Amino acid sequence: MENLNQVYKKFSKEGNSGIAPFISKTHSTEDIIHNLLALHIDKIDFFTSLIKKQNTTYNELFDFLAEYPDELRFCKQLFTHRENPEMNLVFLYGINAVKPIVLSLITSHFKISEYSEYFDSVWMTMVESWYSRLDVNNLTAKHMKDISEETAEIIIKLNKL
Repeated sequence: MENLNQVYKKFSKEGNSGIAPFISKTHSTEDIIHNLLALHIDKIDFFTSLIKKQNTTYNELFDFLAEYPDELRFCKQLFTHRENPEMNLVFLYGINAVKPIVLSLITSHFKISEYSEYFDSVWMTMVESWYSRLDVNNLTAKHMKDISEETAEIIIKLNKL
């Protein structure tokens, strides 16, 4: 099989169609996707540990994310293909891995309490809204922070109803 990182980049940009050139008689689509998902889980664990070590602030989070466009595109592909149970599980794994870190940054930045009985639903709504608005052709820190601010503002207002 071709270099897995090359397949990762193709999948990140083109989804399942991006892996078609890498499929041979010895590797099935499912095998390649399984390997890509395993690689992505390793990357999630690595990024989570980096964010913790760097003691990242809310504003720095977006600068950090902007340094990893392929990983963000891959996450967006997982979000887009959530009907696939394996992709959905890896997407949810990523959300849950960063939740303790990002949640504390969000609650501090927006001065909200994470002890609401609906907070897990609010968290999921924020994440899904953020990914739905994420433009993979504009992965600048400013774009990502802007959609985060807009999304959080709307959800916080709705949560107060």
